[in-house]
Formats: sequence, structure tokens, C-alpha cells
Amino acid sequence: MDTRLLTTFLTVLRTGGMTAAAAELGFVQSTVTAHVQALERLAGTPLLDRRPGGVSPTRAGSLLAEHARGVLDLQERMLAEVAATATEPSGPVRVRAPESVCAYWLAPLLPRLRARFPDVTLSLFPAGTRTALEALAHRRADLALVLDPAPGPSGVDLVDLGAQPLSLVAAAATPLPGDRPPTPAELAAAGVLLLEEGCSYSDELAALVKAADPAANPPRFGGIETAKRCAAAGLGVALLPAVTVADELAAGTLAELPPPAGLSRHHLWLAEPASRWRSPAVRAVRAALVDSFRPGAPGSPRRS
Repeated sequence: MDTRLLTTFLTVLRTGGMTAAAAELGFVQSTVTAHVQALERLAGTPLLDRRPGGVSPTRAGSLLAEHARGVLDLQERMLAEVAATATEPSGPVRVRAPESVCAYWLAPLLPRLRARFPDVTLSLFPAGTRTALEALAHRRADLALVLDPAPGPSGVDLVDLGAQPLSLVAAAATPLPGDRPPTPAELAAAGVLLLEEGCSYSDELAALVKAADPAANPPRFGGIETAKRCAAAGLGVALLPAVTVADELAAGTLAELPPPAGLSRHHLWLAEPASRWRSPAVRAVRAALVDSFRPGAPGSPRRS
């Protein structure tokens, strides 16, 4: 069997349609349709229920999807073990992590990883907690770093890399008090600048404001840099990882406020699929990440 048929079938199930699957895979839609039809001929039964709003698996399709994931995992393991006959880890490793982790913590680490593992191709993709964990579940990532109080997804192994401080920041001339935490009502009145939905600490701040003012609808910004500049311009307050605003606080372009009561303590977690086989390259990068985040390691962002 051509395992590309299985990859196409799983992509159709995940995206919910032939057109979306074709766009993600870089195929024309007729190729995706042909792959699914070939798989149905091999199985001898329909695998998809086709509806105007998309597709869903039949009972046979659900069973085949379960086995397909195992077959693709075995294929990945086979190819990686053959490649692992070399003395050094090699091959691709895909990591999903928050923007702040990619830019401020992982980017400085990349030169050391490249020097240590020259045959490993490490790719970084910015992603919030929800998106990163979905990428792991759907085999679009090998490792994920998530900033969260305590993520608890099933089927995922987690390593606690330590608590990471967050800073509530506003314009230097903010009228909000600096000697006490602002109340949710004060935050709602001042306006909060949120990151993309799915960012755990930003969603938590949104919930606090919404509880104080159900009519509040704070704007969402795609990235930390935009939120920082809008905060400095006096458009509201933002809750951001402390490492991302250290320079602005030192320069006086932003002011730090005491965090509001009720915010959780966020930790950085290394997440990986619990049952999926890890290639030597993935295991090597995982070990290097854990080692780099231990207290006292060069450039470690870990805080007590």
C-alpha cells in the first residue's frame, strides 16, 4: 500500500473536506479524491460520509484512521532507525512554541544546537497552547513548549521547565495605580490588549475583565511586539512574559503594574506525544532543551 493514501485520508478527516486537505497537502482536489477512492477500493467499503458541509468518517473509516496513524508511526520509525545507523542524530525536528519562547529563548539556543547536531534540521513554529497541542496530536509537530499553569491533555507527556514570570505593563504615563494591583473593573475601563485566542495567560486576563464587565470585548492582537507598542502608545494594558518587556521597562517606555489578583502562576512545559516513537533527532533535541532550561544553564530563562 502507498502510505501517501493514508496521509491524505487523515488530512481529509482533520480538515473536514477534500478542498481543505488539497490546499494543505499542495495537491489538486482531484488527487485527494483519487487517493480516497483508491483507499476505499482497497478497503472494499466506503470510508467517508460526504455531506454538503464536509465529510465525516464512517465506522470503517474511523477504524482505518486509527490503524493508519500506527502505520505512519511505524514508517517514520523504520526510516529514522535506518538513518540512525549514522553516528550522529539526523533528520527533521518540528517544534511549536509561544512567540516569546521562539524569539527570546529558542532563537539564541539555535546556534548551539546547530553546532552540536549539524545533521538535524530544527524548525520553529510560533503557536499558543491549544494550537501547539493540536499540532502534536495531528503529527504536525514532534515537540511543543507551552506556557500554561498546568496543561492536562491526554496522550501527552509533560516536563516542567519551571515557573515563568509575567508582567502587566502599560504606558509610562498610565493613570492606573502602581502601588496596588488594579481591579478587574479598572482594567476593563483602561482597556486590555490581548494576544491571540488560545494564549493561556491572555485568555485568563480576558476572563477576569469579562467577569467585571460582561459587555467588555477587548481587542486581540496577533503578536507580542504589536501589543507592546500599543500599550506604550496608551491604548491599554497588556499581560506579557517578563522577558519580552525587560528592555522597555529599563528604558522607561513601559511601566509595570502589580498583577491583578486571581492570575495563575504559569510554567513552561515541554510536551511530547506519550505513545509515539521518537526519532534519535527528536530525542537529542528534547534532551538538549531540557538541559538548557535547567537552573544555571547558559541563557536559561528558568525562574524559581
